Amino acid sequence: MTSRNPELDEGAEAGSETATEADADAGDDAAVSGGSGVETATGAGPDGGSDRGGDAIVEVEELRKTFGGIVAVDGATFELEEAKITGLIGPNGAGKTTTFNLLSGFLQPDSGEVRFRGRSTSELMRPSAAEDRVWVTASGITFGGVGASLAGAAGASLALLGGAAVVGLGFGAGLYYGQRGVRERYLESRPQRPHRLAEHGMVRTFQITRELQEMTVMENLMLGPSDQRGENLFQTWFRPNAVAAQEQEIRDRAFEVLELLELSHLTNEYAGNLSGGQRKLLELGRVLMVDPDVILLDEPVAGVNPSLRENLMDRILELRDQGYSFCIVEHDMDVIMRLSDTVIVMDQGQVLTEGSPEIIREDERVIDAYLGG
Repeated sequence: MTSRNPELDEGAEAGSETATEADADAGDDAAVSGGSGVETATGAGPDGGSDRGGDAIVEVEELRKTFGGIVAVDGATFELEEAKITGLIGPNGAGKTTTFNLLSGFLQPDSGEVRFRGRSTSELMRPSAAEDRVWVTASGITFGGVGASLAGAAGASLALLGGAAVVGLGFGAGLYYGQRGVRERYLESRPQRPHRLAEHGMVRTFQITRELQEMTVMENLMLGPSDQRGENLFQTWFRPNAVAAQEQEIRDRAFEVLELLELSHLTNEYAGNLSGGQRKLLELGRVLMVDPDVILLDEPVAGVNPSLRENLMDRILELRDQGYSFCIVEHDMDVIMRLSDTVIVMDQGQVLTEGSPEIIREDERVIDAYLGG
């Protein structure tokens, strides 16, 4: 996949292992149902921004999520524009973290839908065909072995043993597809794989960084791209030159990402020795190794010292100008107002209003929501 950044032309194949587990307690964002409906405030956003923006790349429609009797997200509807930065703000308990987890696939909505480039994310996150083949094969072999064992214990002939094995194989495969169909059709339960969504181009970072502390900065970055030839035993044994060539391409790309983020002086430093701000930059770098379309940032400047904060914000704006789309959850209003082209305000699980930073700053409803008016 070719990077949007001309400096990052030698990329690895798309994929992601940056989003491996959810980090937020959904209860922190739970709120009792209520609040007013959304009204859109129009106006000009901050200077800059890619002129390719304007089209919705992510669409959120009537999203709802409850935890027991608590309504965390209540009919949220909004869009993320392509090549723009969208800020998601609201007082504590507004539903921001839960919405973020629904967008990134770490939670399933009770109702409503998230669409990425026009396709439902629940469909994008379904198990891959390769995963299905693994489970079907395992189930078939298991029941095929059971059938053959039972036939052998009964003193059946070789032909009957083979027949029992084939019947067991078919039964196992049918059982796998059958239980999945029942779960999806009647129990409304679909297996979700957030990493599949990352492979399609929508990735997230975490408020608490997830770097591998006992690996170097370079090694952390090189883990990002998926489907690397070196992960395949056959390729390692029989195509070592191809494996080495791809690894060098990934290494070159990682060097370019480090230059972009101004971390090249820390290439061989262990990630566990980095400061909080440097870890945030490293996590952004791992995202860039995937070359995604949409980047979801969860409080990217929290705990970052002022100098690195400026560097991080400059990098985000630069990436926006190169065509990346962002959604940022952040409590620091100065950061949100500086970075965002559009600001979405949530309150009590609903979208209160949205518009440009200048208009949102003066909106009395937003002021009341924050001050409890």
